[in-house]
Amino acid sequence: EKKSFRVALLLSYLVLVAAGKGARTIQQWENTSQIPTYQQFKKTIMMEDGDIYDCIDVNLQPAFNHPLLKDHTIQEAGMKYFDDLYGVQATINVYEPKVKKDSGDLSQTGIQIDNGPKGHMDSINACYSVSPSFYGDTFARFHVGWRDGVQNKSCIDHDCPGFVQVSHNVGLGGRVKPVSVYNGPQYVIHILIFKDPKTHNCWLAYGKDKTPVGYWPSSLFTSLKDKGNFSYTGGHASGPTASSDSPQIGSGHFASEGYGKAAFIKDIQIIDNNNKLVTPNEEKAISGSSDLRKYTIGNYGVDDHGVHMYYGGPGNFV
Repeated sequence: EKKSFRVALLLSYLVLVAAGKGARTIQQWENTSQIPTYQQFKKTIMMEDGDIYDCIDVNLQPAFNHPLLKDHTIQEAGMKYFDDLYGVQATINVYEPKVKKDSGDLSQTGIQIDNGPKGHMDSINACYSVSPSFYGDTFARFHVGWRDGVQNKSCIDHDCPGFVQVSHNVGLGGRVKPVSVYNGPQYVIHILIFKDPKTHNCWLAYGKDKTPVGYWPSSLFTSLKDKGNFSYTGGHASGPTASSDSPQIGSGHFASEGYGKAAFIKDIQIIDNNNKLVTPNEEKAISGSSDLRKYTIGNYGVDDHGVHMYYGGPGNFV
């Protein structure tokens, strides 16, 4: 019997205006993470597949419980970029890589932006990931995350106050559908993270039409308050056995297999200090893998739309 999952969504006039018609790549939303306690639910909706959504006013979401907002073991395969930047965008090919159910591991692909000293680094990210130990299933799900380097605290989605959601069209922790099929149809998601030059808040936009999903208030951070100085775009696996018994990344196949078989990321661009999307400086970018026996990068290059590459591999699934 299918379980019914309850997830908090946002409902207000402002949210409906901001949402627009886009961001429909995510066709089904589910969430099994811990549910925050809200004082006032506006509406409860049951979807066709049995999922339950509690809709709340945008001003009652958990972000506004944050004390700063009262007045308002890793395997890598991807591209690292070392320079001042104010945002990153990418088009990401979506698969559901295999991750062993009880391993505690996860496999994810997305965008990460950092700044700060070692051990106290601020960070934000948006990605799709597969984490059976956390969610109890092997579906690709869409997530946002951040790290406060000063307090040494990390969070995902709405599990703690921080990220302010403004769109009801994209459910954080929701399932991404459809996903790509090896040697079959290929599907992508479009992610853009950018700094608002006036407020310095970091915004997340989703889909071809760049629908605003929400933002990380600048007051959450210290080093990342004004800009990032490092970004990572690609896949990674982490967890207790990520090094010894590694999960798949991407499609689970090596980059050399090419289109339709290896996962790809394309249209990678950064936002410079003029608030413009530009192609990354190749001299400041490094592509590679932490273990070429498990994951590879291939066909790395630059065109008019930015950087593109194939990436991923089977890990220990051979």
